[in-house]
Amino acid sequence: MARKILFLGLAYPWRGAGRRCAVFVTVEFKDGRLSLQGEIGPTAAGNAGSCGQIVDSLAKGGEVHGWQFAEGWSFAKLAALRDAWNRWHLNDMNAGSPAQEAHLRGLTYDRQRDGDHYPWALKVLAEAGLQPDADGYSYGSAWKREEVPAEVIDLLWSLPDASRPHPWGSRR
Repeated sequence: MARKILFLGLAYPWRGAGRRCAVFVTVEFKDGRLSLQGEIGPTAAGNAGSCGQIVDSLAKGGEVHGWQFAEGWSFAKLAALRDAWNRWHLNDMNAGSPAQEAHLRGLTYDRQRDGDHYPWALKVLAEAGLQPDADGYSYGSAWKREEVPAEVIDLLWSLPDASRPHPWGSRR
């Protein structure tokens, strides 16, 4: 298993927050599976202001703002991390075949407008002639793995290592 802890720097966890908080991300790659998780404002007691899938908070227009980046970090590196996270996190848990997933990635899904994702996906895939796909696979009938490209793993491992210890220490 390969594991890497990133310290992105300090940022305000929400608009109006009185102080900046540390932002950490843990990247794990084991048996071909990529997993990312983060913590905003972790404390030595094991709590955090936010933890888990914090990628939306890190996105442009997300809640986290006022960055004071750790050494080696920039908005460009943060964007590269977000893009890899959004595209490849849990790459072994895709509901669709590669053709189905590629088609869905090219569309804009809006929960308010489109309702629940699964029925929407079945509908748009059927309209595109991809439900079932050319191999007879029906969307959502199994978890499909998509191999993470080597350049994505290289990118993640090229990001600056944590320049300070995570408050949770060895429990991470």
